[in-house]
Amino acid sequence: MTINEIITKEGLFSGYSFREKVEHNPDGHVGIIQMKDIFNDYSNFDFLNLDKVSDILFKDKFYLTKGDILFVSKGVNNYAIAIDNVAFPVVASATFFIIRVNKEKILPEYLAWFMNQKEAQNYFSEKKAGTYVPNLNKQDIMDLPLKVPPLKIQSYIAKTAILLNQEVSILEKIKTNRKELIQAQLINLIKND
Repeated sequence: MTINEIITKEGLFSGYSFREKVEHNPDGHVGIIQMKDIFNDYSNFDFLNLDKVSDILFKDKFYLTKGDILFVSKGVNNYAIAIDNVAFPVVASATFFIIRVNKEKILPEYLAWFMNQKEAQNYFSEKKAGTYVPNLNKQDIMDLPLKVPPLKIQSYIAKTAILLNQEVSILEKIKTNRKELIQAQLINLIKND
C-alpha cells in the first residue's frame, strides 16, 4: 500500500504560497504555520505564537482541520506532524504538504508516526532533489510504501508514540531546569565569597 491509496480526493497538496514574507498582524484572524513554529523535536508546533494575517482570502482547502498531517517537504529534515487540535483558523505555508487521509483505512497519528520512522526517512532521503535546498515532490510522497496494520493496532502505536514524545519532552525540561538550577547555585557561591 502507498499514501496514494489512503488519501482522500483532495488528499495531498502544497501549503499556501505567499508572495512576500508573512507580516504578523496582532489583530489577524488566520494563523500561519511556518518552519520557525515547529518544535525542535518535530512533534508539534506552538499555536499561540503563530504569525497572523487578516488581509488574505484563502480557499477552504487551505484551512487545517483535526486529522490533517503537515509534512515538511523542503530541507534536510522531512518530518510529519498530525494536527490534533485547531483552536482558530490556521493555514500552512508552502514549506509543507498537507495530507488528508481516509480514516477508515489509516489513522493520521499513525501515518505521521510511520513517516517519521527510519525506513520512511531513508526512502525520503533517496528521493530528494535539489542542491541548495533539497526537496521532495508530490509524487515521491504519494509513492511512499506503507505498512498498514489494523486500526486497533494503529491506535495503540499512535497513542504510545504520543506518550513517548511527551516523556522525552518532560525529561528534556527536567534536564534544562536542573542545569539552570545548578549553574545558579554555583554563581551564588561566587557572589557569597
